Amino acid sequence: MNQQTMKWMAATCFIALLFSLWKLNPQSQPTAQRAIYHWKTNFYWSAEPNDTRKFLNEHQIQKMYIKMLDVDYSKATGIMPVSKTSMNYYSDYKKDSIEFIPVVYITNDVFKNMLVQDREDYAKKILAHALRIQTYTHHWPREIQFDCDWTLDTRDAYFAFIETCKKLAPQFTYSATLRLYPYKYKDKLGVPPVAKVMLMMYNLQNAKNFEHENSIFSLKEAQKYLKRKEYPLPMDVALPVFSWTLVFRNGQFYKVFSDNIISDITSDVSLKLLTTNKFLVETTPRNYNDYGLKAGDVLKVETCGAKELVQANSLLRLLPVDATATIALFDLDMNELTKIPYEKVEAAFAIPR
Repeated sequence: MNQQTMKWMAATCFIALLFSLWKLNPQSQPTAQRAIYHWKTNFYWSAEPNDTRKFLNEHQIQKMYIKMLDVDYSKATGIMPVSKTSMNYYSDYKKDSIEFIPVVYITNDVFKNMLVQDREDYAKKILAHALRIQTYTHHWPREIQFDCDWTLDTRDAYFAFIETCKKLAPQFTYSATLRLYPYKYKDKLGVPPVAKVMLMMYNLQNAKNFEHENSIFSLKEAQKYLKRKEYPLPMDVALPVFSWTLVFRNGQFYKVFSDNIISDITSDVSLKLLTTNKFLVETTPRNYNDYGLKAGDVLKVETCGAKELVQANSLLRLLPVDATATIALFDLDMNELTKIPYEKVEAAFAIPR
């Protein structure tokens, strides 16, 4: 073996070693900007150390998307806010390193019933509600996000509403949530006129269908929508870390509670375990309780924990996201987040290669 060949082999081995070390280094995976959603109707912030502060600091959360308003329509009231998030006055907001982003949830019924001549008036009112966040944080937000599961019937009205908001307040960046269905069928459902989208990697199946194992997230179901790795706008992604309890009465969907209520009701409700996540309400005091349950109701608990979080993150390799993207957890509920190991949460913010 001549000297030149030996040098070439040594160089090759050295490069291979470097590559192996790079692959083993957990820091080699690009990490996205870190965010979390707050989806409750009360937002109370404190400078005092607590579990929430600890979680946000440990995982270096940079952004918080706060739902400020729910807008819906009914024949009785017309288009109206049905839920407004209350916030506390806290003087040290301005010292926080977290960026607070207001989110407005708007139902499809709103855009089915919003008259063209009233669009600007509604846009002004909705923007004013979203920008209440400045009163509490002492900072004007840089971004405003709209959350609407638009359809073909409401697309034009929704997109026109966004354009109106941009015209009224052009100083803000606008983003919109995006479900997997309009991601896959963007040619049919259109692309919202915003600067970027937040792909919501959950609520994949009809929660009212009793037979679905987990309507919040299913790896197999999500994969059906990810055949095309392209979208004309920059994309952020929200991953699920929440639970809910679905109530079925007389074989039909009745209502939903936004968390796992089983441990809260066992003191005054007799439950019979049917399957891993389904419970029969056998008896309740006076046949009724504070949750509005009756004997004969079936409770179905659906959860997204560490397993689902890891699976959802693995799908990022099938999406047009890069190190400039934001990965958000949905949502800020310490009852759920404390069940997920630290390293699993950290891995959720990595973009798979």
